[in-house]
Amino acid sequence: MSEEKSITSPELVKIVKELQDFLPEITEQLTKTSGIRPSLEKQLHSLLSALEGAALFGEYSTLDQILTNWVTQYTEADIPQVILDLSDFLHSIQTACQLVIQNQASASNIPNPKCSLAVSDLFFHAQMRLLRLGFEKYVEQQSKTAAEIQTMLEKLDQSKSNFISIAAHELKTPLTIIEGYSMMLRELLSDNEAFRIYSPYLEGIKKGTERLTQIIQDMIDVSLIDSRMLLLTFQPCLINRLIETVVEDMKKRAIDRNLLIQFRPIKGMNELIYLDEIRLSQALRNIIENAIKFTPDGGKIEVYGRKLSGFIEIMVKDTGIGVDPEDQPLIFEKFAQLGQVSLHSSGKSKFKGGGAGLGLPIAKGILEAHGGTIWMESEGYDEVRCPGSIFHLMVPIYSQPPQTSAPIFADQQHFYRNRVPNG
Repeated sequence: MSEEKSITSPELVKIVKELQDFLPEITEQLTKTSGIRPSLEKQLHSLLSALEGAALFGEYSTLDQILTNWVTQYTEADIPQVILDLSDFLHSIQTACQLVIQNQASASNIPNPKCSLAVSDLFFHAQMRLLRLGFEKYVEQQSKTAAEIQTMLEKLDQSKSNFISIAAHELKTPLTIIEGYSMMLRELLSDNEAFRIYSPYLEGIKKGTERLTQIIQDMIDVSLIDSRMLLLTFQPCLINRLIETVVEDMKKRAIDRNLLIQFRPIKGMNELIYLDEIRLSQALRNIIENAIKFTPDGGKIEVYGRKLSGFIEIMVKDTGIGVDPEDQPLIFEKFAQLGQVSLHSSGKSKFKGGGAGLGLPIAKGILEAHGGTIWMESEGYDEVRCPGSIFHLMVPIYSQPPQTSAPIFADQQHFYRNRVPNG
């Protein structure tokens, strides 16, 4: 705690000593209840002794200890209100002391206004010490509360991740049984006239199980990312060919929406680089799928990029409804849903189609596992004007595999060591 200007003064020491001689009178000024006077008088004696030390030596440790003891008696209370109450109490003590001084001056017919001013100065310093101690206590209390909340949130997040992992694996078994029986039914009915009748139902089961399988796999991927156990297999890959393959596949999903999806090859990227082709394709697919869902029918999605020093920046630009700036940090959080979920349509490729809210978090996890990153930008949300969004995917350029089957975030030094310089 920084020290304020010293208030040492022989005259002030004398005044404080005289005040100690009038403790009963000061106590009587503060309370008319005789039962608490002894305890109050004892506290006043300690306070005046501490003030005497401050006036004599400029030493505040005793005063600080007394004020700290007062504050800590109200640990569970609201600290700002406690400080206000204690400040009022100090002011009452000051008023009582000044009244005693005035009475003594009147009795001796020797007025001494300097005494009253000196006492005011002394208690002003005490008030300043109280405010500082109270502020420190308040900061300490709030920091402790914040730390406890953070710990609780981490435990809740871990519990949620554990539940996701367990639920996903538990759901796989019955889903596999459903898939198996539906395939058996299809085979049994294939040479039967009833196949024409039941085929649409079997096809519905097939599509439903495929959708559930994808959701379960996404849940497992999120669990792996959260536990830093996502494995990557780095193999040589032509990045333009990877992007083109993903884009052509996504065009099929968007054809009924009359969406134009275009890819402009990245210049200067004809050499092989090492990455996990399956996982990076999954990340890019999730980003384009998100663009499809939030771009109105007849809109446009562009995929392009550029070669930077040690990185490839892939950009996915859409003419969709955009995202408000305050919501942009949330979209990469798992299970995040913007807007009214009840108004979302079903289907992964329909406009504002529903979903588990895992696609973007998985894409983020895959990019970070490669040693890259992802972010987005948008002017805001507007379903009429459609300002659109741009997603930026930063993919490191590796001339050789950094680490075979590397867990997510494992040994990031290996990831950065073997990047190809921008030529």
